[in-house]
Amino acid sequence: MDLRLVFLGTAGATPTVDRGSPATLIARGGERILVDCGEGTQRQLMRSVGLAHVDTILLTHLHGDHYLGLPGFLKTLSLAGREEPLQLFGPSGLYELLRDVERIIGRPRFPFLVEEARPGTVYEMPDYAVKAVATEHGMPGLAWCLEERTRAGMFHPEKAV
Repeated sequence: MDLRLVFLGTAGATPTVDRGSPATLIARGGERILVDCGEGTQRQLMRSVGLAHVDTILLTHLHGDHYLGLPGFLKTLSLAGREEPLQLFGPSGLYELLRDVERIIGRPRFPFLVEEARPGTVYEMPDYAVKAVATEHGMPGLAWCLEERTRAGMFHPEKAV
């Protein structure tokens, strides 16, 4: 399985000329998982891989530098006519944040699944699982683990020799 990480933003709370706010794209086969969505994430997506079709967004915690790009990203997806569902998982407080965002940008025009995860939550996908683990960063947060299912491989003893 093709797996690629694209670091879209690696700065801290304040972006710099060379580094944007936190965001990482996991490209796994044809799937796209966005971890955090700091300010400027859309621009970094367009500069690196194009405004990628994102299936899932995982937020680690609710400090602004990790989610302030989300309202604009959701609005852009609506304006682009997205029809595919989008999953958004994050820590406690996510529902309230999105209610505030909705008042500003309106409701997304595409199916939108939102879930507040707790440490120990596991989201089962067809070929892998995404697990939430507790973190502490001035506020409760989540680390995310993508764990692929065991799959049979092919071992060639003659090539190993």
